[in-house]
Amino acid sequence: MGIKSMYKGVQAEGIEFFNLLFESEEFSAELGRVALAAGRLEAEMILFLSRNGIKEYNSRSTLGQLIKIGKKHNLIDKNLAVALEETCKQRNYITHNIYALFSELIEETMLERSNLLDSDVHSYIDRAWQLRDNLTGLANIIREK
Repeated sequence: MGIKSMYKGVQAEGIEFFNLLFESEEFSAELGRVALAAGRLEAEMILFLSRNGIKEYNSRSTLGQLIKIGKKHNLIDKNLAVALEETCKQRNYITHNIYALFSELIEETMLERSNLLDSDVHSYIDRAWQLRDNLTGLANIIREK
């Protein structure tokens, strides 16, 4: 059964939609790539800080903390800081809040919960792909600094 025939364009909301995401090998693979790309960006941030003589981080420092350290020492310009912070928020949201979103524990903000069709799994795959691409691009920028 191909991906195209898997979805029928019928309404799927809440936990039902979460289960579709959970069962989607393509979404799960893309989410895994997001995790790998985020880990790479964190490592590039640590290397960047180290190259600049900054030692305020440790092995438990989060991406958000690393960004704050870079900003504090004026190593990151305003535009890059905005891109890093927004991408960090998106990464945190997609990796930590999807179940909470579909359980209605949190409000809809970055991702949709209402009026979804089963075929909207493709939109979530696209969002994860875009996030992975952004994380990778930012890691490349930091590596070159």
